[in-house]
Order: sequence, then C-alpha cells, then structure tokens
Amino acid sequence: RRRDIIATDKKSVSLLQEGAEEKNKKYKCVVWFGRRLTEADVRMVNAMADVVTRQKTPMRVLHRRAGLVRERTIYKMRMQLQARSGGHFGVLELETEAGTYIKEFVHGDLGRTHPSVASILGCDADIL
Repeated sequence: RRRDIIATDKKSVSLLQEGAEEKNKKYKCVVWFGRRLTEADVRMVNAMADVVTRQKTPMRVLHRRAGLVRERTIYKMRMQLQARSGGHFGVLELETEAGTYIKEFVHGDLGRTHPSVASILGCDADIL
C-alpha cells in the first residue's frame, strides 16, 4: 500500500517531461535473421553510426497515433552473433534518439521504416 502518493498539476508534469525527446535511449534485443549472417555482416552493422531512419507511424499504433513520418537517429549499433545459431540469431544493442520505434527499426514494418536492420542486411529480421 502506497502512502506517499500526492496530487500534482500540469505544470509539474510538464517539467518532468521536458527534454524527454532529446534524451538518448539504449536497448538490447535478441534478433532472428532470415539468412545466415557472416562476420562481414556483423562488422558492417557495428561500423554504422548516426544512421537517420525515416519511420512512418507503425501499423501496430496507427489506430491511436497520427499518421506522420518521423526522422530518428540511431547513434550506435553493436551486434554479436549467437554461438550455435547457424548465424540466424544475434544480440543487437542500439543507442537511439528518444521516440524511435525499435521493433520497426529492426523489421522495417513492411517498408514503413527505412533504413531498417532488415533492409541494411538484405534479409528478414525480427525481435524475439
């Protein structure tokens, strides 16, 4: 049972949220790839920085969000293939601009996010 909850006003909430869109976010996810990746693929992804992606509002949230195109920056990507996965699974670490749709950046959302991990590697990709 919480006893330290207090009512607040809109100004206080605005102060808390101020600057949230300018913050960087870090994510780590397990990804499946539709083809066997090579060490050259891993080096290519790991060498990429400051990738600007254009994301249309994702299909999964289109019913509650405006249908806009948002540009977001992927500051850093690090990928490591998982042993004994035949090159089909890896761990992907991302540092991104706040507001980036991560799942869509990985799979491309039927071409609605470009570039995506899938388009960069030329194969299907999905977060597990």
